[in-house]
Amino acid sequence: MSTYKLAVIIFVVFTAQAYAYTTHIAAPAVLLGVDRGVLTNVTLNIVPGDGVIVVNNGSTTVASDTLQSVHIAVNYATNYLNVSENKYNFTFIIGNNDSNVSGPSAGLALTLLTISGLKQRPLSGNFTLTGTISPDGVVGPIGGVFDKVQAAKSIGSRFVLVPYVNNTTSEYMLYYLSQQAYGTPLVEVSNVSQALPYAFGSKKPTALSFNLTTDYKPDQISNASEICPSCNGTQFLQLTNFTFNFTENEISRINETLFGSVRNQLSSQLEQYRKLASKGYYYTGADLAFIEDPTAFIFANYNTSQYVAMQIISNVTAYCNSLNYMPNMTASNYELIVGAQTRLAWADVTLSAAMAELNASQTSDQVILSLAEAAPAQSWCAAAHEMYAMANSSTVSPTVTSSKVREDALNGLSAARARYGNQFYVDAANYSISNGDYAAALYSLTYANVFYNYTDANYSKTSSLVSNALSSAQGLWPTQFALQGSFYLSEAGLNSMNSSQYFSFVSDAYTTAALSLSLDSTNNDIRSNLVPAYEAAVVPTGLTDQINQISSELSAIMAVLVMILALMFVIFLILLYILLASRRRGARR
Repeated sequence: MSTYKLAVIIFVVFTAQAYAYTTHIAAPAVLLGVDRGVLTNVTLNIVPGDGVIVVNNGSTTVASDTLQSVHIAVNYATNYLNVSENKYNFTFIIGNNDSNVSGPSAGLALTLLTISGLKQRPLSGNFTLTGTISPDGVVGPIGGVFDKVQAAKSIGSRFVLVPYVNNTTSEYMLYYLSQQAYGTPLVEVSNVSQALPYAFGSKKPTALSFNLTTDYKPDQISNASEICPSCNGTQFLQLTNFTFNFTENEISRINETLFGSVRNQLSSQLEQYRKLASKGYYYTGADLAFIEDPTAFIFANYNTSQYVAMQIISNVTAYCNSLNYMPNMTASNYELIVGAQTRLAWADVTLSAAMAELNASQTSDQVILSLAEAAPAQSWCAAAHEMYAMANSSTVSPTVTSSKVREDALNGLSAARARYGNQFYVDAANYSISNGDYAAALYSLTYANVFYNYTDANYSKTSSLVSNALSSAQGLWPTQFALQGSFYLSEAGLNSMNSSQYFSFVSDAYTTAALSLSLDSTNNDIRSNLVPAYEAAVVPTGLTDQINQISSELSAIMAVLVMILALMFVIFLILLYILLASRRRGARR
């Protein structure tokens, strides 16, 4: 062999070795159905070749979506580095002894691993990451973050890269909850370019923060107007204070060591709501405290197994079902009664959805979110209990709603089903109708017609709509919502007209004012169709059917009896005739 050929062979061998590279990463995954995270070790071998991609995973099975992520990762990485995919062979070894390998959430890990291999530069140790990858390098959403961070914590990861999500979403709350629970910072990235500096160690991670504060300015707004002196506003303050205490109790259950910031923010916000109530915005303060309560509930119960979550939801359901002692409805307390019945219907629909979500859950995320579903139900039922206590009156003759209310509820439900489908308030109205609570069904349908008609909203008319509500509102609920619209309009005026907060307040003012006017109309319908209970204005549908059936059967029996009596009368006449004829013949003889 000539010296030239030997030199060529040696050059090729050493060149091939120079381009061969092996790199590793550990990506978290979730063992579905057992609420536990695991780490999947991924190794990539890159050698000169002709673009062959191999996934060698030993005895486990790699799903098609994972294989697709591998190909997207290689394609994006080679394009990003401006090298030809066809000059290399890629062998991915995905090892996981606990379960089959499936899902696309390792897409980001596979992409960074490929870039590391092509650059022959090792990834920074002691971190992990999760996120899907798209052909343009965008990092997409994942599930099971709580379990994945638990897995990262088990190997002492310094931080976890996660896909960017809006900080007002439930997913962001899960990010923060996971980070604090396991003491492992989460870093959001939107694309591969943002992830690379963290992956190669040139950028230090910063832990997520969680901002629950809305910049209300209760000290700068005027006291609420007295627009309905006869509407028992001071009595409603009793319900408002109950809601404050209920929420405060939930906040006190939050672990201060892990979630001190959340606890302090919620407490600070609650003090603002108390100030609003002191200025006469009773429902507004109570409503904002109610909205705050589920967040406190989730952080107080974050580390809950599926079994314990089922017990919690079952206990709330049992409590709600126990509230079957509705006081007598009268012309003076019907708004409290109907308000309580409405909230019990909302609770039932919510708890059914929460239990269904829990039964289908396969990750801790889903267990936590099922509790988030159930949390409002607990508050609604507690509020219903208070409303019943406030409405309890035996000094006035009881009333019921007439058949007109039932007819309006049935027609309203049919129209809402056709227009909105199986939405929350529509399902609640259906629940109320099935229990004979037709006035409560009208309340839920009123909410549906306001909240689901976003396309009909004209926010330029917000100010005039609030003015109309304030001038025309009668009754407890319309009055409170008119004042709430006034509050939000005042808050909008204290913010820049170009800020997102301004538009949010204007939207809230419009919606609550529209709800005030709509509930006023609904109240007129209910109030004008209240009749004394002894008139039995409303008979349950099932009982009506039974009465009709019995009536039909009695009519048939009566018809048969009449026929029998007629036949017996004819027979009697015939016998009488025979007897008389026999006597006449005897007399002749």
